[in-house]
Amino acid sequence: MHLLLRKQDAGIFIGSVLWLLLSCGFSFGVESDINCLKSIKASLEDTLGYLNSSWDFNNNTEGFICNFLGVECWHPHESKVLNIKLSDMGLKGQFPRGVENCTSLTGLDLSGNMLSGPLPHDIDKILTWVTSLDLSSNSFTGQIPLQLSNCSYLIVLKLDNNKFSGTIPPELGQLSKIYTFSVANNQLSGQVPNFNNPSITVDSYANNPGLCGKPLEVCGSPAKKSSIVKVLNSNNVAIAAAAGFGFGFPFSFCFFLPRAPSVRYLVVFARRFKS
Repeated sequence: MHLLLRKQDAGIFIGSVLWLLLSCGFSFGVESDINCLKSIKASLEDTLGYLNSSWDFNNNTEGFICNFLGVECWHPHESKVLNIKLSDMGLKGQFPRGVENCTSLTGLDLSGNMLSGPLPHDIDKILTWVTSLDLSSNSFTGQIPLQLSNCSYLIVLKLDNNKFSGTIPPELGQLSKIYTFSVANNQLSGQVPNFNNPSITVDSYANNPGLCGKPLEVCGSPAKKSSIVKVLNSNNVAIAAAAGFGFGFPFSFCFFLPRAPSVRYLVVFARRFKS
């Protein structure tokens, strides 16, 4: 009997500890997500007033942030952010690093705004669990971070209609779950990543004249070489024309000279032409 009571006490103790740990973890998660949204709001210029009118942090009721415009939670009554969708809201600024405090975030859509500057190099640490990232139709610059290849859960990656330059990191081809990918309308060059996905087509790379590789033209393909050949051929024509002029001019000159002194003039002209 005494042993049974000890086992019950141990069970109660373990249960209490687990409950305490879960409660602390939940409280930390909720507070972290609230700070995440506060940071986003503080770091962006809200030119159209969408965030100022909707994101009110004076409300302390459970799950209040789940009613914010563009915020989706895992559960309506728990302040754990699932997705942030802030497209076409006239937002200005750089990529909001505070997103990293939304520790359970799976989707981020900032498309159609006026965001600028480079993407953070540690973006993989900021968007650890994200499956969908849409940053299209902004003014982001610089290179596409290599670290995006570490965001292994990505299914959707849209970076089109920005001002990205340089090459596309070939490591992005290692994103095994990727289904939608677009970098169209940027200033990119070099070989594209090797995605083993037929859904990624030529349209994914449109209006980046410097790109090559499957599904685009093969890098160093005859189509690209032909333009070089045309230039060389045009140069050869110019050289041939110049040579023809050089050799033909003396004979044409002799043709129009009077018949009698033709030999004397020819010798003099030949000596001068040689010198």
